[in-house]
Amino acid sequence: MVTSADEYRIRTRFDYWVRGDGRALRRHDETCWTWPASRAEMIAELKEEGFIALPERPDPSVLAVRPARPARP
Repeated sequence: MVTSADEYRIRTRFDYWVRGDGRALRRHDETCWTWPASRAEMIAELKEEGFIALPERPDPSVLAVRPARPARP
């Protein structure tokens, strides 16, 4: 995966390889654009979808959530 910034968006390229017999049997790549979101924006969007953010983890890049309501049996 390779990423590069372009103004307010991020270009991400994924390279996929299938290897066998010591060589690449197949290769595929795709590129997509993403837009960064703040932690607060992510929490607000997740709340709209029925999730609650858990307390921050030691690794600040991890955002853990749980369903706002328990699942029905």
